[in-house]
Amino acid sequence: MSIKIIMESRNRYVNESSLSRTHQHIMEHDTAMLTGYRGDPTDMSKCAIGSRVDKAGPKALQINKMRNEDLMKKLRGLGYGVTSVLGSYVEDYMQNTAREVKEASLFVVNLNDDPDFFAQIENLGQYFCQDSVLMIPKGGKGAYLLGTNNSSFPGFGQKSETGEFAGGEEGEFMTRVGDRPLVFR
Repeated sequence: MSIKIIMESRNRYVNESSLSRTHQHIMEHDTAMLTGYRGDPTDMSKCAIGSRVDKAGPKALQINKMRNEDLMKKLRGLGYGVTSVLGSYVEDYMQNTAREVKEASLFVVNLNDDPDFFAQIENLGQYFCQDSVLMIPKGGKGAYLLGTNNSSFPGFGQKSETGEFAGGEEGEFMTRVGDRPLVFR
């Protein structure tokens, strides 16, 4: 057996295992997905709370990386499990300024079943001026986007149902764990 075939087999196993582990967390705990990234991290015009970025600071990618590191530290400080994933999202959905954004996102697991988990995620979504955060109740049914800034979709404090976990499927709003996509339909 060639080394190439062995590595391809290993990578397929790791990706399937990671997606399987993600599904297991979704079935056993409340989970969420969010990021510190913004298409233009210096534009805080839609934020529900005060601005967090100095426009004279580093370039957009550097700012976004720092924001995500800060978010990860805050989440871990709250005792949550955090895994980096690749998210794909339409920022400013249904507006003339809509654009697809691929960004480093965070899959968050409420390992200790904190009753304030969703409130903490909502607060962090507001703090990092996100259009929305994905809230996934234990069991994976009834997942929804919650608006955490003043963008028109889904709207501040508004919920938009996303459906149930669908591993291995792609969609307009999706996440990749390794190379494997997942969506909520």
